[in-house]
Amino acid sequence: MKILITGGAGYVGSVLANAALESGCSVRVIDALHFDRKVPIIHLSNPNYEFFRIDICERQNIAPLLEGVDYVVHTAAIVGEPASNRFPELTEKTNYAAAKEIIRLCAEKGVKGFIFLSTCSNYGITEGLAREDGVLKPLSLYADTKVRVERLLMDGTPGIDWVVCRMSTVYGASPRMRFDLTVNDFAMNAYRKRYLDVFLPYTYRPYIHVYDAARVIMSMIEHFGEARNNVFNVGFNGENYQKIKIADIVRQFIPDLKIDVVDKGTDLRDYQVDFRKLEQYLGLKNLFTVEDGVKEVVDMLSQGIIEDPDADIYYNTKPRLENPVEH
Repeated sequence: MKILITGGAGYVGSVLANAALESGCSVRVIDALHFDRKVPIIHLSNPNYEFFRIDICERQNIAPLLEGVDYVVHTAAIVGEPASNRFPELTEKTNYAAAKEIIRLCAEKGVKGFIFLSTCSNYGITEGLAREDGVLKPLSLYADTKVRVERLLMDGTPGIDWVVCRMSTVYGASPRMRFDLTVNDFAMNAYRKRYLDVFLPYTYRPYIHVYDAARVIMSMIEHFGEARNNVFNVGFNGENYQKIKIADIVRQFIPDLKIDVVDKGTDLRDYQVDFRKLEQYLGLKNLFTVEDGVKEVVDMLSQGIIEDPDADIYYNTKPRLENPVEH
């Protein structure tokens, strides 16, 4: 089976590529390498791995790479509110227009299935647990573009079977490490500064380890016949946390950590998510918890695996990159 992963050298994509190779798949990766350019090196000697440094907006270069592909996992995007606010035109071009064109090309080339990585941020603010058929309230351009691609797929006009994965907030170790995600950010700053200021501390989000996220996506492909043409919240029940709880977990590893709470903030998202549909279809349980993710970050810093966590390559939010495209 051949899988093409857009953004396959990104935070989620690189872990997914590894999981796909371990399962015996042939993997073709497209990535513009706007962040850590060393990521693909680990797999380049694997005969089942192909890498192409291409921007997903380059239609003429994408089409030939879909030949012989069974499934496309579309992770590439301008990710997060800060990046989408800084690059609104690029966000529209990448997150919506390019995704729309790739979906069309997949249908044209006879790809069996298109797996779209969306986001639970589409819910914005909820009362109670958000289900897949619930109301969407995107509060950022990033989430809005994801919602529009979802609607494009659900309308049935592309002529291809699909699965929409609304992802929880991801954490944990990845070949393309990020420190601008809540769990990773809290753990890194706590280790280095022994201090955290937590804005809007009682707002909720669901969280998932990046390896568990890759497991879910691979299981979606394995069970694509049953899962196709469905929307899934990707995460696990029991893994919705308030930000203050994440900080408390971090303090288990950094006992002298000082935490200041700030009841103000610009990120108004506050949502809890129901993952029963995913459990019903796939029957997966999480292998990792937030505690595991915090330990991974503390270990990589304490052992000097990453010496400069302030480096631009670890942040989608750093402004030096003109085209920060990846997931």
